[in-house]
Amino acid sequence: MHVSVKIGLIASMILLFTVNLVLLDVALLYSRMTTPPSEIAATTVRVNTDGPSADTCNVSCQTGIDALNRKIEELSQRLASSALSLPQGNGSAKEYFVPLGSGTAKSSVWQEIIGAEALIDASYYPDIKSVTFEVFMKIPTANGTVKAKLYNVTDQHDVWFSEVSSEGSALTKKEASITLEQGAKTYRVMGLSTLKYDANVENARLRIVTY
Repeated sequence: MHVSVKIGLIASMILLFTVNLVLLDVALLYSRMTTPPSEIAATTVRVNTDGPSADTCNVSCQTGIDALNRKIEELSQRLASSALSLPQGNGSAKEYFVPLGSGTAKSSVWQEIIGAEALIDASYYPDIKSVTFEVFMKIPTANGTVKAKLYNVTDQHDVWFSEVSSEGSALTKKEASITLEQGAKTYRVMGLSTLKYDANVENARLRIVTY
């Protein structure tokens, strides 16, 4: 009688694990259909490896549990691999920032902001929608006006319509819409202070938006 009860218990457990496997397959399939690909790779499912105690599960029973775990783990890995290999959408507009640098102007005539420059090849940014020269400026003493602009060092001329200006001691962001020249060009920030007081030209950069 004891042996029959034990066999019946084992059979019940095997049936339970079989049903559990089917439910897990269904759950994983549903999860695969509703979960974003980026989250699937981080998803893992595993049955309790401890299983029932030695009093209620013999070697055959434990072997069955291990087989179920291996199958579930293999399925999870296949789902993760499939998610990682999905192509990424291109989206719509893209935005790029090219840092130029910071410096100080203290002359009433245009002077170079040393180190505030960048070599930019417009061909690296196909289908350009807009280019904006952005810079933060202030005069700590609030005397006069600080101005900044871009200079095309390669072709030796100002970048058209790049000039911006600001007054006061508060750091203020200024912007100007510009056009990049074709080919690789070095763009340098120029600055001046109308009354020759130290003027800060900070965090100059180009914001490039493509289609």
